[in-house]
Amino acid sequence: MKNLKNVILLSVITGFCFSSAYAQNACSNAALNKPATAVSSYSIEIPSRAVDGDVNTNWCTPGFEGWIQVDLQNQLSVDSLKLHVNQFSPGNTIHEIKISDDMENWILVDTLSGFTFEHQILTVNFHPALSNVRGVMINTISSNSWVAWYEIEVYASSPKPTIIQNGDMLTSSSTINNQWYFNGNAIPDATSQSYTVNGHGDYQVGVSNEYGCESKSEILTITDITLGINEMALMNVKMYPNPANDHILIEGVTKGKIEVLNLQGQVIGCVNIADQKTSVNLSDLTGGVYSIKITTRDGSVVKKLLKQ
Repeated sequence: MKNLKNVILLSVITGFCFSSAYAQNACSNAALNKPATAVSSYSIEIPSRAVDGDVNTNWCTPGFEGWIQVDLQNQLSVDSLKLHVNQFSPGNTIHEIKISDDMENWILVDTLSGFTFEHQILTVNFHPALSNVRGVMINTISSNSWVAWYEIEVYASSPKPTIIQNGDMLTSSSTINNQWYFNGNAIPDATSQSYTVNGHGDYQVGVSNEYGCESKSEILTITDITLGINEMALMNVKMYPNPANDHILIEGVTKGKIEVLNLQGQVIGCVNIADQKTSVNLSDLTGGVYSIKITTRDGSVVKKLLKQ
């Protein structure tokens, strides 16, 4: 439990809100059909009925206090809970939220107290997400009716990825489940751990977990920089005029290719370099901002172009 205690001490819990309408979560419920146990049960209202995905069934214990816990079976990063209230008569209640990394030792992370009522939904958010969580316990210490829940939902996020840049190659800290973004838009088929920059702009990588929850990296902005192994060989590459009308000239390289990219990072034109000066026809392009990527055996350089 040592690691988990450190996580809790560093976490800021934003609290909870009361809601009478179900708020959809883009992720799936990590507690669904997971093993659940409780202090006791009344008749057929057993713990598994609180994690079966059916808000018309419930768990209940014949008493005014009691606990129920869910084994997530893996250590997850939990960022929110949704608790569906089953309460015979409205009134003030107190519920403790506890978590565990081993299903044996538990840490209190929040206490919900206030006026609650039948079919209410209590939403608990954690910022940042609580790491290494295997078990979640709801321990009711005060209620004006028998303790019961229709459904206990747990939502888990992926750890926030980071981007490592090496020339024009971007690499995610996650080896699996990556999706690369350019200027806020998902790049089609860009799901590998690494991605080659196609133009200047804002890059991010998102990583999804088994429950469909995605966490995105910080934005990495690529500007007018030289990329590649032998950067000195490309220092003298010139592009002019800029802004341009129908043509631009690329000067300083004799072999390679020139690619024109739109704001989505898509290649919309390509010219082979065959001379010290290479002309690129822009007459078919509408006015706007484009990226010009010049690639040789020494690496690549990306330059911003304004087409008038």
